[in-house]
Amino acid sequence: MRIFCMLLLASLLWSSCRAPQSADWILYNGLCYLPDSTFAEAIAINEGKIVAIGKGSELTARYSASQVLDLQGKLVLPGLHDAHVHPISGAKQAMQCQLSGLNTAAEIRRAIADYVEQHPNEKWILGRGWELHVFPPDGNPSRTFLDSLIPDRPAYFTSWDGHSAWVNSKALQIAGITSATPNPPQGRIEKDSRGQPSGTLREKAMDLVSRLIPADTHEQRVGWLKAAIQKMNQLGITSFIDASAPVAYLKAYETLHQQGALTARVITSLSVGLNGMPPVAVLDSQRKLYTKDEWIRAGAVKIFTDGVPEAHTAALLAPYEDRPNDTGILNYQPNQLRRYCQQLDSAGFQIHFHALGDKAVRVSLDALEGSNPALRHHIAHLQVIDSTDRIRFARQAVIANFQPFWAKGDLLNLNLISRILGPRRARSQYPMASIWRTGAKLAAGSDWPVSTVNPFEAIQVAVTRMQINIPDDRPWIPEERLTLHQILYAYTQGGAYLMQQEHFTGSIAIGKAADLIVLDQNIFNIPPANIHRTRVLLTLVNGKAVHRDGI
Repeated sequence: MRIFCMLLLASLLWSSCRAPQSADWILYNGLCYLPDSTFAEAIAINEGKIVAIGKGSELTARYSASQVLDLQGKLVLPGLHDAHVHPISGAKQAMQCQLSGLNTAAEIRRAIADYVEQHPNEKWILGRGWELHVFPPDGNPSRTFLDSLIPDRPAYFTSWDGHSAWVNSKALQIAGITSATPNPPQGRIEKDSRGQPSGTLREKAMDLVSRLIPADTHEQRVGWLKAAIQKMNQLGITSFIDASAPVAYLKAYETLHQQGALTARVITSLSVGLNGMPPVAVLDSQRKLYTKDEWIRAGAVKIFTDGVPEAHTAALLAPYEDRPNDTGILNYQPNQLRRYCQQLDSAGFQIHFHALGDKAVRVSLDALEGSNPALRHHIAHLQVIDSTDRIRFARQAVIANFQPFWAKGDLLNLNLISRILGPRRARSQYPMASIWRTGAKLAAGSDWPVSTVNPFEAIQVAVTRMQINIPDDRPWIPEERLTLHQILYAYTQGGAYLMQQEHFTGSIAIGKAADLIVLDQNIFNIPPANIHRTRVLLTLVNGKAVHRDGI
């Protein structure tokens, strides 16, 4: 018995004196947001994973870390997931003539004139971001406006939503577009009062000019992708879904990964264009070639079911208020779409729909009826959802992928979209809270460069349904506001679930990847109107600091 007691005492003494376990990071004295919406004080990280959660004094005693960070009460969140973004386009178009946020023709004229003067050697003048409400009544800007500023070079400006293009006479001439040119399938060439091309091209008609713009190089695409991911890391985004990635973009991802510069987890959506549905075998060959590991997975397929309401190309169940015979453009016959989705589902592809009109949403849900819930199919945008279809997201296990920044009463929504939808449909736009209450899973994305990639601006709009930096603004459809916990779920656990990586990202839990962000302010303790001012001080991806600012 004496020997046993001596051995036990020796064991206890050795346990109390043994060297601390090694760790890469200890973050302590903070507010670490846990999956149950409570907070822990400290986190220990080793070899890219969270190894302990608890009190700072306990973790610093148990672990010897190469980096010990006193958070001084700051908030720690899981890394954010952007469920629908176009990073290469976002970085590329940031270099072009920017018209976003300009609300008068005079402002647009000044911006274009300045850009043209500063870029005398560009063969094409390219720009983006013009909003349709600036050109009443139908969002149809004219070629003569551009001709007065750019008479000698072709000009091509995409609208803020990417579904319309504004071109000058030189571009129309080069493309051979005249009064006799027929509308392409799934597209429309707008005409003036004399039957001449007005200068505005919708949907597939945009390709008549865009295909003539000089092609980008692989090196340019790699550079834009690297810059885009750095920007997203700075904003706390550690995982994202590229909403439309042709093979040229997939090659850019591959190169960046080979360089060790891919600092976010990515699902790329192989795009089904409007020129016909590619054979599933072709998509499968791309998936096999460009799915590398947990960092790049080419396992999704993007399908455009319709267009956008402001261009009268979103597919509606009933006609537009201002066009009694026009229900928009449905890009595929429902039976055709259903058969194709069954093939994709059988091949194990995740299906990623673009659908804004209520008819497009219904047709997309119909196409997914009976599909495999484990594949996490989802529908993005969801501007108008008929009340009878809302419960179907939960029943069919289809994820609702919203872009929350759009859910506010800005000039576009109030002056144009609500008018052409009519009062009943106008009150049903972006029903995020209604879908949440059905028990469906929500994810959130930016659709950058259509709108800001800053998730904190979108989080604020989801909570307030108000415009940013307009103190006297009123909530737009306030019954559809989400709580802060709900929208954070969409950006973290919901996004991770959508990306089929909830077992290792999306929440702060032992054993999960150390994809974490530290914020400069506690967004739970401030007025909601200040959430957009949040700055990310530290972003960790797999335990590696990919962004650090003042901490």
